[in-house]
Amino acid sequence: MPAPPLSVIDGALNELAELVTLSEIPGPTSHTAVVAEGLDDPAAPAALGRYLLGVLAGAVQLDARLSEKYMLSGASGHDEIIASVRRVVGKSNVFQTDADKAFRDRTRNAWIGEGLAHALLVVRSRAETACLSGPVAAISKPHVIPSEAGLDAVAIYDVAGEPFLAIGECKATHDNAVTELRKAARFFARVDGRQYNQHLRSALIALDRVLPAHLAPKVSDAIWNDAACYLPVIVHGKIFDHLKDRDWLASLQPPSDRRRVLVLQISDFHAFFDTVANTMRGEAGSVVL
Repeated sequence: MPAPPLSVIDGALNELAELVTLSEIPGPTSHTAVVAEGLDDPAAPAALGRYLLGVLAGAVQLDARLSEKYMLSGASGHDEIIASVRRVVGKSNVFQTDADKAFRDRTRNAWIGEGLAHALLVVRSRAETACLSGPVAAISKPHVIPSEAGLDAVAIYDVAGEPFLAIGECKATHDNAVTELRKAARFFARVDGRQYNQHLRSALIALDRVLPAHLAPKVSDAIWNDAACYLPVIVHGKIFDHLKDRDWLASLQPPSDRRRVLVLQISDFHAFFDTVANTMRGEAGSVVL
């Protein structure tokens, strides 16, 4: 008998929590480097694929918990999840034309990378990791459409009863990690320049209703001025010097312990993303009620 859909998604999160270890690596003064181990385990991309199916199926809520309330169900739900999977990862892993390769690199891999960052933040709601200095209490949903504009992730986390705001910007690249990290720093410089205040305010309005009672009264639009944590997430293949001081990270407003660069290296980069996509295509029906 197939496992209940919610247990499939919960199991995927638990598996990611067991497989992936995040550690702060001392050295840089411009930022805090948080390095992942375990993503090269063959089980990791399959677990991520199942989690992302849960995201598409509507199981992951703003309070970082799982719920059946809005999950896809029945024959129509099955059709919808198949269509959604094809939209985000394509019908196959064959990318022969320049357009196909652009889809792989800029759409499929970008969306999966964002989903990996989201999964690690949700894991932080249920287990202590080096991702953030406190548990996640509320988190925005990943983009449903890969090319959708907006903030990649907004999360409110709890440090000794005080709310802090994590703003995530994810980049997925095989070769150009430093270039993509610089792009993320430019994004955060625009956050410093108040160019994303409306986006952040909208995110906080959405998250406010799921915050626990001890945090909700303490959250206002001042939180991104006084208690922001910038979280560039770099999913990459080729090794780069993640411990080198970078002026363009040092110049950002939060203190260095809240300029946290998540370094997610994957040795067999393209095979990882292909396995995530294959899992999503092959197991789509497992998350439909």
